Amino acid sequence: MAVSDNSTLTHLTAEDLLAGAAVTYDVLIPPDVLRPGGEGSNGHDTLVRLRPLTLGTFLLIMKAAKDDAGLIPLLMIQESLLEPKLSLGQIGQMHLGLINFLIGQIRHISGLDEKKRS
Repeated sequence: MAVSDNSTLTHLTAEDLLAGAAVTYDVLIPPDVLRPGGEGSNGHDTLVRLRPLTLGTFLLIMKAAKDDAGLIPLLMIQESLLEPKLSLGQIGQMHLGLINFLIGQIRHISGLDEKKRS
């Protein structure tokens, strides 16, 4: 989007553009996602701490998973999940609904929500 009159706009600095990668997010895991069909979290809030993926990290994930695309979501979670820190083996033991939820949250905080335009 081009702007012809920028008299009220401020130009971003390099620090402004890079600051988003350092932000962390506490994400609430809904009880029905954490334990589908179960009793949920027994009334306790269940949080994880995530950070957005950077282009550099995403490219490393794609390179590491070039022979096995199934590793992509596991590596995305491993790189983004700050608390609790989990191994690839532990992430692989999560149920699919939780994996799907976490990937959706990681995509959102990494700015990957926008759908492809045709």
